[in-house]
Amino acid sequence: MPIMGNAWHPPPAGPLPRRELTLVALLAGTTALLLLVAGPAAGDTPAHLYRTLLLRDGAFVWDNLWYGGQYPFASYSLLYYLPAAVFGNIPLALFAVPVTAVLFAAICYQEWGAMARWPARAFGLLAAAPLFTGLYSYSLGFMTVLAALRFLQRDRLVLTVVFATLTAGFSPLAFVFLCLVLVAVLLARRRVTRRALVLLAALAAIAGVQALVLVLFPSKGVYPFNHWDLLVVVGVCVLGVLLSRRADGGRVFVAFFVAWGVACILAFVVPSSIGDNMTRLRAFVFPLMLLAAMQARFRPRALATVAVVAAFAYNLVPYLMLIPYRLDSRPAHAAFWRPALGFLEAHRNPDFRIEVVPTAAHWESYWLPRAGFALARGWYRQLDLSQNAVLYQQPLHVQAYAGWLHRMGIRYVLLPHTTLDPVGGPAEARLLRESSLGLRQVFTTLNWTIYAVPRPTPLLTGARGAVVTTLTHESIAGRVARAGPYLLRLRFSPYWTAKPSGTCVRPSHDGLTEIIVPEAGRFSLSMPNQLGTLVDVVADGGSDCRATR
Repeated sequence: MPIMGNAWHPPPAGPLPRRELTLVALLAGTTALLLLVAGPAAGDTPAHLYRTLLLRDGAFVWDNLWYGGQYPFASYSLLYYLPAAVFGNIPLALFAVPVTAVLFAAICYQEWGAMARWPARAFGLLAAAPLFTGLYSYSLGFMTVLAALRFLQRDRLVLTVVFATLTAGFSPLAFVFLCLVLVAVLLARRRVTRRALVLLAALAAIAGVQALVLVLFPSKGVYPFNHWDLLVVVGVCVLGVLLSRRADGGRVFVAFFVAWGVACILAFVVPSSIGDNMTRLRAFVFPLMLLAAMQARFRPRALATVAVVAAFAYNLVPYLMLIPYRLDSRPAHAAFWRPALGFLEAHRNPDFRIEVVPTAAHWESYWLPRAGFALARGWYRQLDLSQNAVLYQQPLHVQAYAGWLHRMGIRYVLLPHTTLDPVGGPAEARLLRESSLGLRQVFTTLNWTIYAVPRPTPLLTGARGAVVTTLTHESIAGRVARAGPYLLRLRFSPYWTAKPSGTCVRPSHDGLTEIIVPEAGRFSLSMPNQLGTLVDVVADGGSDCRATR
């Protein structure tokens, strides 16, 4: 029977229609190529390019050049950037999009036969969305979600677990969606078999490993869930339930819409790093709503029409709303950044950070650290909201902003003349132009205005004579004139190894790093860059003040 039927064994279905599978692959691939060639700049591309660069540079554990220090892979994707470093982000997405469309079509044809034709074609057109948004790791994770479901449909439990594991490695969010879909299937079946229990145990083990990684390498951040987004997704789910109840064999659709709606409500009520990302499951919503309407024979007509139109709008409108912020493609190219980087290179000082008023697609999070400059921020909304909450205050006050500049050790603030991130970007730009802030204009071109912070606070403070001499992704070095404690404006991690022997590293009261240097002269902190060394450091327990042995 199908995966939403009464048993785990697949039906004795005939061969899948290869012509239709080829068609949906062509629809998805062509749409992806059109978006790549003629579409607006993808929003999350800079973050993926930068993380791929980190892996190629051998920075596996920690990065000093975003947010004053963060775990780039443990907090986002453990596996995706390995193939991305080999094949590239865009080739991987171009591969994932048609494969995802074919897997969806194969699942639907085996479940619903010829009725799946138009829903599968619709999904083929919509599957290219990751190339519009730049969600490359999620696109690969979404592909493995459907691969896991396809192997489950074919009663291949081992391969189901393998692809579920890959899903968690590529995209923890996609793994959450896989679990949500499987919960819907179990709810629709209304009984749990031994094989289902084995699968649930395997999923729990995978989730446990992911949770352990987050405990060992924490990334504190909460992604917001807009209340209007919640109302829309719950409304779509209610329409889906009302329509699916009238469909022949619509029990699985009812279970899906109920599970998704409840999960979104929980994500809204319980703050987490998922938040509004729970709505990304809308990639399924129009094809599934169309299937439910077809099974209900579009009766009642008014309900079916409203539900299908609402689902189509929910699939498409969120992407259309992003287009005005993606029309200026200049920040995606090196030429736009060259004047600003030239100024910064002429005034390079590793004892300070750079703040860039965020562009709409956050290309600053790639071009500046790529050139070796430490950004005060980056492109990870969860971390930004958690660590730089002052920048999201309404209104943004001069005193609070000035205090943040000094706390983060910022010397220069760059204002790009392009479309800015609508969340906070225009407010920060207006504040920079106010004379009451006291910043000096030190560089101006057609595309740039650069401001200098008067008497900036360096990254290393303590006794006179302390200075940072080197700051890279996973290491920092400096010089002190006397022994004693110093405040280092980096996020604390218990996994630093320090030199000279006897140097202690511990968190300050506000989550930054305090170092106690045993003697005058040079010191350095570095992250383990080999797996064995990292395991030894993690097993050491990471005390608050740990001397290197």
